[in-house]
Order: sequence, then structure tokens, then C-alpha cells
Amino acid sequence: MTNRINSSRTRAGRWQGVVLGLCLLCLAGCASLPGMVEIPAKEQERLIQECREMLARQQSCHCCLDAQATVSFSSIWQKGTLNGYLQAMAPSYLKFLAVNPLGQTMAIFVTDGDFFRYVPVLETKQYEGKVTGTTYAKYAPPGFLPEHGFYWLIGRLYPGRIRILDVTRDRQGDGYWFAISYGNGTKSLVLYDEKQGVLRRHIVMNDQDEKIFNVLYDEYTAGDCPLPGKVTVTALVHNSTMEIRLADWLDAPTFTMDDFTYDAPPSFDRVVVQ
Repeated sequence: MTNRINSSRTRAGRWQGVVLGLCLLCLAGCASLPGMVEIPAKEQERLIQECREMLARQQSCHCCLDAQATVSFSSIWQKGTLNGYLQAMAPSYLKFLAVNPLGQTMAIFVTDGDFFRYVPVLETKQYEGKVTGTTYAKYAPPGFLPEHGFYWLIGRLYPGRIRILDVTRDRQGDGYWFAISYGNGTKSLVLYDEKQGVLRRHIVMNDQDEKIFNVLYDEYTAGDCPLPGKVTVTALVHNSTMEIRLADWLDAPTFTMDDFTYDAPPSFDRVVVQ
């Protein structure tokens, strides 16, 4: 098993806002709707077929991610940049370890899509709770599903029955907009880059067509299963922006569920978050 995180030393910590922003990956926001141009039915059919072929290819893509991560966070409350390591596994497993310039651990976050645990090392505390709790829900807008967190991170649509409602051309020439629905009370607008076969943007809207979630994907890797090297989440309501930059990818890392667990030393205070 390839694992760069568990070998790091556990020490000091701050920048909780950045870590929490990453772990939630879901800042509630309001993004302006993009300009769209109608296209002929035959062109729609061709693009829908291309999209379905892309989704089929992704079924065979690797299950895991292991990369160096730089997370920048800016809001009306605080801002900062944090370096560390990010590991993820389909469908919902995530681990982020923040380190200082000496390589000492500042904070640890793990989740399996059901429970989460956050350890700011200098505070000698361990916060834990369910992602369905009120604290998590305070930050996660409707439409973000923690049980599919891996797919949000890597710029793909999560598995399930997808209904394509419409296809239009982006007015700025950046690709094609697919209006899709999973039948869960929300619908999405996803910007499809036909040349590279990737998603460039994902906007989630509620049943009243209100924008509740917005993510941009850029700087994709090459290959049959490209991954975004830059993920940007904006939250205009809170005047907040979070940017995740990924680099130094490990080739085909392998994890198990046990790799996404962490228990702080017995001397740490346990805080159960509702």
C-alpha cells in the first residue's frame, strides 16, 4: 500500500479555517448563470452520446488519489494558505494532513462520507461527528452529497441514474452546458470540454432554480483518466473563495478503508460535534 501521510510526524497546528474549508469542500454560494446558445437536435444527440461514452470510460479509472496539496482560503473572517497531503478513495473517503515547512503535522482530517474526525494537533483536541449533523449541514449546501465526495474532488459526475435535460453551447465558446438531474430534488449545469473530454464547471441548483453550489476545474493531467490540478470553490454569499492545487501525484495508489481512520493520542480531549 502506498501511503505518504501516515509516515509524517504529528506536531503543531493552526489554520483551522483552511482545513475545515477543505474537508467540507462545499461552501454555500451564488454563482451567476452562464450565457448559453441553443443548438440543433442532431448536435445535441451527438454530444449526449459523447458524454455517455465519457462516463462509461470513467468506470474503469483508478479508484484512488494521492497528491501534494496547497489549499488557499479567503473570506471576510480569515484567509491563509496551507500545504500538505491529500488522499482520497471512491466513493467518499478523504484524508488531508496539513504540515508546516519542517514537515511536522499541524492538523489531520478524515472522513468516510458518513463520519468525520478533525484533529488540530496543538489544541490537543479531536473533533468528531456525523456529516448529517447540524454543524456539517451548516456549511454544506443542499446538493452536495458527502457520500460522493471523491467525485466532487476529481471533477466527475458521481454514479447513478442521470437524466440529461438539455444541451446548449457556452456563449463564450468554452464548451457545452449539460443540464442534468439525478432525481434528488436538485439539478446541475455542467460545462463539458469536448476537446479534452472533461468537466470544467459544475453548478448545482435547487428545485426553484436557485444556485446553491459552484465548482471550477482546471489544469487537468494528461491521459485516459485526467484529474484536475486546480479546484476552485466560490461562495459569493459569504465573500469566500477556496482553491485547491494538486501536484506530485503518486501513480495508481492503493488504499483500504482503514487508511481513512485516525485516532488521536489518549491525552487529547474528545469533542463530539452535533
